[in-house]
Amino acid sequence: MDNKMVVVVKGIIENKGKILILKRSAIDEIDAGVWETVGGKIDFGEELEDALTREVKEETGIVVSIEKLLYATTFFTNPNRKIVLLTYFCRTTDDQIILSDEHSDYLWVTRSELYNYLPQTIINDLNKHNVLETMELIN
Repeated sequence: MDNKMVVVVKGIIENKGKILILKRSAIDEIDAGVWETVGGKIDFGEELEDALTREVKEETGIVVSIEKLLYATTFFTNPNRKIVLLTYFCRTTDDQIILSDEHSDYLWVTRSELYNYLPQTIINDLNKHNVLETMELIN
């Protein structure tokens, strides 16, 4: 089997002091029913921030302004597939979410509520890169 690298962009989207999280569809092949931030894979030739803007629009129907790259990391999804993940801080004034078929629910949560919903691996990355503290400085 060939090795594969996939570049993914994610957005921590803030509106009125709350962060948008999405719940993956129960029939999704990867992480069904798991809460996550918004984003996805970039297409070949696509700019990173253009990809994030597109993914946000596709998954939620909202428009965001991308303000800052928060962190970059890598991890394996299996021995032959490695993800390069770039996470950005974004803002929106939109609060009417139109979910794609990829997700079954959404919530606007406080920073402290993120710990109740997001998987431990995401929480670990947020803590490792001081994301929640950085967001306090941005606001």
